[in-house]
Amino acid sequence: MAEMIPKIRVITVKRACEILEEHGMKTDPGKLGLGLQQRVYPFGVAIQSGRWIYEIYENLLMDWIRERAG
Repeated sequence: MAEMIPKIRVITVKRACEILEEHGMKTDPGKLGLGLQQRVYPFGVAIQSGRWIYEIYENLLMDWIRERAG
């Protein structure tokens, strides 16, 4: 029987900012984008292809929040 692998949920920078603000971290898309570009945030990637493209993985973002909440 094949193993059920959950889908990867990729969210926008805007949605990631909303989630972070819901959990007490004030940020904006520019700051979050720069953090991804500089690899400060481990929950997504920034790819430069003429313009910056961001992939933010919701499960990694939620894990990152859980590690810091308290």
